[in-house]
Amino acid sequence: MPWWSNPRTALFVWILGASTTLVAGPLMFRAGESLPRVVVYNVSALVFLTTGFIAWRRRPGNPTGRQIMAIGFLETLPVIAIRSTVPWLVAIGHVMGGSGEVVLVYILLAYPWGRLSNRFDQWAVSVLAILFVLVGTVFVLSIGTCPYCPAGLGEAPRSQTTSVFQTVETLLYAITGAIVLVRIFRRYFVASRPARRVLAPVLFGGVVAILVTAWREVSPPLLGAHVPSPLAFSAAIAAEALIPIGLLLGFLRLRLERASIGALAADLILGAAVREQLQGVLAKRLGDPKLQVGFWSQDGATYVDRDGQVLELDRLSADRTVSMLDREGRPSVAIVFDAALAEDPGLFEQVGAVVRLAVGNITESLPSGRVTFLSTDIEKSTELLGRLGTRYGPVLSEHRQLLRRAVGRQNGYVVDSRADEFFAVFTEPMAAVFAAIDAQDHLAEEPWSHALGLKVRMGIHTGSPALLDGGYVGLDVHHAIRVGAVARGGQVLLSHEAKEALGNGIMDDLVIQPIGAQHLKGFPDPEPLYELVVPKSRA
Repeated sequence: MPWWSNPRTALFVWILGASTTLVAGPLMFRAGESLPRVVVYNVSALVFLTTGFIAWRRRPGNPTGRQIMAIGFLETLPVIAIRSTVPWLVAIGHVMGGSGEVVLVYILLAYPWGRLSNRFDQWAVSVLAILFVLVGTVFVLSIGTCPYCPAGLGEAPRSQTTSVFQTVETLLYAITGAIVLVRIFRRYFVASRPARRVLAPVLFGGVVAILVTAWREVSPPLLGAHVPSPLAFSAAIAAEALIPIGLLLGFLRLRLERASIGALAADLILGAAVREQLQGVLAKRLGDPKLQVGFWSQDGATYVDRDGQVLELDRLSADRTVSMLDREGRPSVAIVFDAALAEDPGLFEQVGAVVRLAVGNITESLPSGRVTFLSTDIEKSTELLGRLGTRYGPVLSEHRQLLRRAVGRQNGYVVDSRADEFFAVFTEPMAAVFAAIDAQDHLAEEPWSHALGLKVRMGIHTGSPALLDGGYVGLDVHHAIRVGAVARGGQVLLSHEAKEALGNGIMDDLVIQPIGAQHLKGFPDPEPLYELVVPKSRA
């Protein structure tokens, strides 16, 4: 077990931090600090220590809890060092004076993952740390000692050099605050819904703390004061305490509602989300529009998306993470999602169980080898939607049910149905032809279809696509869709491969006539297509 996963380690660190706080309080009071200021300062340190301890215990693998506790130490250790009687400890205390702010900036930019997600933030925090160390070092060297030392060390007179460095430090605070505000607001507005739920409390606390800290650091020079007022100091310290409280709220709020998990299960298990739709349904239910789903490709020994493109899982940014699901002991599905969701340990255990069941049902029910696809969509569907408005939904549902029945009567399998598009597969090419004729006949007979002028175009293609977990992948899938896209409403077109697969199996009253070479979107060369013609007597 790693040391950070041991609950006793977290408790030991908290006890050590609380002890330093108890030592720092009396030292501040003896040095002339007011009792309210001492209390506020030490309570703030204890808040950081305690909230960090709770976060550490709840998420041992996330470094955020340990980082929060570090701020509690950095609020008290410099105080103890500065008020000691050892000159080199006094110097170290001054150099460490801005370290708490550096760690605080790191937490704000790295939350909730505990690590910075891009190089700009990494450089910003590094430069900030170096600047604070340089300013503290030069300040100590320039005045020889500190202006707030205990009586035993005396007080150095304030020189022009001291004022210059105080001005530099003030500017440093102002620039840092501005950069952090811009970055955290940008992160919030580009984050997914679950990430926003987690980020909201800490960003609120961070904004308040930065604004009040700016008031503490910037207002005294503007007002001609040499040191911040007790009110400004106390307000700033109290505001900073909002941050660890906000962090804890974020950890506690990171839970997906059971209703969402239930809705996800219904979508997937009932078959509404097959390979083509799995990514969209997961993205919707988990509130992450950037979510990606990859399926294991045995040939390439990698995960590919629904278009057959390789997922580059080794190049994910820090704000994205991946959950890999296996089935029967072999790789199956990879889900790339917002890393904020990973902070809920049980979330993807539930999601993964639902996805495994759905993918297994989909894959086991679909035929493999040489198959024939039927692809359909509604002609001028956008125009129809504009005319019908809210009535379009029921019409679309009835259209899908009609197609499902036609496919079922020919022992076909529904692979996908999204928006006005419909995709089915058959083990026999003639079954696909009969299903297309059956569907067109019933669409023509339906009163609502005739009244609305609803016309469905269809394409048939035969091939040997790869069958991965969750559905088919490969050029044959796209081929069938592109053949259907060339058709007119009410027309059924066949690819050359589908015509060849039919052979002599076509019935005497059905005619397949060539319509010439057609250019299919995404394919380099035009290719011959054929129209399925049904005699009037049969139609």
